[in-house]
Amino acid sequence: MQIPSSYQPGYEEALLTDPDLAKTYIQHTLIGDPDADALINGLADLDEKQQGEFIRAGMDLDEEKLCDAPQVVRAFFEKIGTPPAWFDPESVYPGCRGFQAYSDLFLTSFVVDIIVQGFTTLISQSFFTTGRLTDQGVRRLKQNILQLLEIMLPGGLERHGEGWKLSVRLRLVHAQVRRHLIASEEWDYEAHGMPISTAHIALASCNFSGMLLRSATRIGARLNDEERDSFMQIWRYTAHLMGVPEALLFSNETEACETYRVGYICEPPPGLEAIAMANSVIASAPYVIGIKDEKERDNLSGFGYRLSRALIGDELADQLMFPKSRTSGPGTLVYLRLRRRIQEILDVLLWWRPGHRTKSFMALLDVSTLEEHKISYRLPDKLHADEAKPW
Repeated sequence: MQIPSSYQPGYEEALLTDPDLAKTYIQHTLIGDPDADALINGLADLDEKQQGEFIRAGMDLDEEKLCDAPQVVRAFFEKIGTPPAWFDPESVYPGCRGFQAYSDLFLTSFVVDIIVQGFTTLISQSFFTTGRLTDQGVRRLKQNILQLLEIMLPGGLERHGEGWKLSVRLRLVHAQVRRHLIASEEWDYEAHGMPISTAHIALASCNFSGMLLRSATRIGARLNDEERDSFMQIWRYTAHLMGVPEALLFSNETEACETYRVGYICEPPPGLEAIAMANSVIASAPYVIGIKDEKERDNLSGFGYRLSRALIGDELADQLMFPKSRTSGPGTLVYLRLRRRIQEILDVLLWWRPGHRTKSFMALLDVSTLEEHKISYRLPDKLHADEAKPW
């Protein structure tokens, strides 16, 4: 079996814990997304406007426009348009309810823990090369948050839902970036495998689901078993939409966290790219929230670093060159859980206040609103973000 050289040490370690899963993970570091890649290649000779129009037609089920689209476009949307037999649309409601009750905590964990840890894998190499977070961090982070919020809305994953469209859009953007990287001289396939590989998309889906659920719990989220199971089904279907194959598609929280554990062992230690990407996430957060005062931004970034260190641990935080802190230990997490519990008690006592339970969720929606009112289906036309047109 071919093993990219960067993965060799970690793969040998992972074989000692779960050899079958480790082998499956490494095999998929060499694989892209056959269906999405075929669509992108089928559109390659068209101009940007035509590409966007055909993708929008597929998203919106515009049959008249699709008649003029390449066959590969029609085939892609026909295949992805029917949910798998295991997905029950009614099963998402408890997960949506649990997420919305603690949306502020989920978003906090998402930014300072989950995305940070995600960029300590080799996927950081792809994003660092393109500059798509370091150069355009605020907008990219907003789009990630927007996808999370949309899939967690009731109806968001229905065929015409915004969560469905954003997830498929992200899949196609990954395919386009992968195509640019493969064509460039900046990607070392022998060392790193396929850029934005299926393995990395699977690892990210496990991170955004099971690991996010556990991280949010650590800072005060309290979902019951039904809500946790439902949350995982939302992400399982989202992972399917984003191209994760059955071989790496989890069915529950335990499987997702185990896949993440083994896959993470396979990954090499964080390099300079991971350090740059992880720090850019923390630095972007105050701008995403819209804080204009420089001192306030510095204070929030400082808190973000402390909380991130408390969640990811000192060893990884040191590898990422996060600032040292004497107030980022377990006490930080205890304080956050206690503060959240007090807020829950106040919510019960102030139940009569209209709309108080929805304020935090609506604030997040406001934070994540992009300049465009409609989803853009433009694709990155250049490898490097500073050379590409807005998309």
